[in-house]
Amino acid sequence: MVIALILVCAVLAPFSLTQPASSQAVTTLSTVQSLTSTSVIAVTSILKSTVLTPQIVRYDLTPSSFNNRTDTFILGYTETAPYYPANPLCLMYDYFLLNATTAYEFKVHFDTQQDLPIHFLILNMDQFNKFNHINCANGFSTWDLQVVAPASDLVWAVPQHGEYVLLFLSGQFVGGYIHLTVQAYGQAIETSTSAYTTTSFIQVLSTQMVLSTVSLLATTAPPDYSTLIVGAIIIALVLAAAVLLWRKHQSDAR
Repeated sequence: MVIALILVCAVLAPFSLTQPASSQAVTTLSTVQSLTSTSVIAVTSILKSTVLTPQIVRYDLTPSSFNNRTDTFILGYTETAPYYPANPLCLMYDYFLLNATTAYEFKVHFDTQQDLPIHFLILNMDQFNKFNHINCANGFSTWDLQVVAPASDLVWAVPQHGEYVLLFLSGQFVGGYIHLTVQAYGQAIETSTSAYTTTSFIQVLSTQMVLSTVSLLATTAPPDYSTLIVGAIIIALVLAAAVLLWRKHQSDAR
């Protein structure tokens, strides 16, 4: 019986109702990105260019004989030389008044029906007042802008804002018409604008690699009944063998 008990303990010792599961660690490598989203709505480009555009010339005063359909006139003012016998003619003249600004420049053309020299001057109001008080316009040739010709073309840029006088005069008798055309050109700014819209985009600010480890906890496996069954069979065989040996020993003793 002692031998049978020893065998039973030796057989059942390696077996158990529960079996622990082995633990394990799982390591993962992930990428973390910092992102920003940007949307461009519109981009506008502006191109500016300066061009000269013709403007209508408006005079504040014209000669009394001026015909605005044909742009012709005659010299309507005369002066005679004093202290001379019979007061001979010394000057014929007429003029236009024009309010001009520095934003304009003027192209002037004039011609006469007679081949006689015509003095053409552009004066400011101070110069014109001096002209009116000088007998027979003595000394007018020293003034700034003047043209002496039976026909002439010139371009005049306005030096500063103000009233100006377009003055025509001659020291001889002029019996025909003078033809005058003046074109004013203003500086205009042309602007062209173009716009377009872009789609949204995402910009990667930074990228970071992250290494993480996850440990799995030990768990208990469910009971394994197959080992118990095998152990019971072995115990039954051992007991049966012991009984047979005991009976045989009794039989031999008799």
